Amino acid sequence: RVYLRVSTDEQDLARQEAIVAEAKAAGYYVAGVYREKASGARPDRPELLRMVADLQPGEVVIAEKIDRISRLPLEE
Repeated sequence: RVYLRVSTDEQDLARQEAIVAEAKAAGYYVAGVYREKASGARPDRPELLRMVADLQPGEVVIAEKIDRISRLPLEE
């Protein structure tokens, strides 16, 4: 699963979109792509919550950087 996030509506996901093609080219099956424009400091992001709910045992999450997934403390 691929998670793409930017913080504001003014930003776009274009740079991060390449991750999807790169994952497929590397032989990964991409079970889902989750795109979001929301602050990484918020734990209630709909696409993040949907991705977490969709995750199956053995699956991995690909993101450009860990701060794309969250800027919250590790416990969160």
